[in-house]
Amino acid sequence: MSRLALLELYASPFSERVRWALDAAGVAYERRAYAPIAGEEELVRTTGHRTVPILFCDGEVVGDSHAALDWIASHHPGGALLPAEPRARAQVRAWELAATECLAPAARLVMIGGYRAAGIQPLADHFAAKYGWSEGAERQADSVLRSVLPELAAAVEAAPHLVGDGFTRADLTVACMLAPVLGVPPDDLFALDEGMRGMFGLPLGDDPALAPLRAWRNEVYRRHRGRRVLPAGT
Repeated sequence: MSRLALLELYASPFSERVRWALDAAGVAYERRAYAPIAGEEELVRTTGHRTVPILFCDGEVVGDSHAALDWIASHHPGGALLPAEPRARAQVRAWELAATECLAPAARLVMIGGYRAAGIQPLADHFAAKYGWSEGAERQADSVLRSVLPELAAAVEAAPHLVGDGFTRADLTVACMLAPVLGVPPDDLFALDEGMRGMFGLPLGDDPALAPLRAWRNEVYRRHRGRRVLPAGT
């Protein structure tokens, strides 16, 4: 049997995305914690990647959450959460890309601006350099979020699933990537100490227009995550 390990940053929505996919597929894996900033040089030296999550399987290094989910789907197709029908499958992919390449990165830029304003250092400057923050980039990201999120809230209020009639990787991914906007799910769904919990969520996330989106995200966790998310070793 292959030995699988996940290098993760526990609170990261991208790490949570891969954990959820592994758990949904019923795959046994070891969890290894990554230390941001301090561990980056070692990460690049040993893997060639600058970000986590990273999957390790019998010497194979699978970086990026997209690649990780596709690896899981190819090795454990029963838990892939991908429709067989090509059009629906493409729709799932589109939702995944919208969430991971637009929604979460835009929210991250606005979060970094908040960290800078609050003087949370050296994290703020490190993330600003790493993810290309500037005042202009933050303004543009905020504008994108204010345009997209109310429409997403209306979409999930109209139907419980983003694609078709069942739970897919689209629902899983969007639910994870909402953490930078809405904050992580409640404590009964996602264990996180209060100091770290306060690092997530934007003022925009408290807009009443987004209440259906928060309710949908939390219900997706309750119905499909299967258990309360806990740090490794607890």
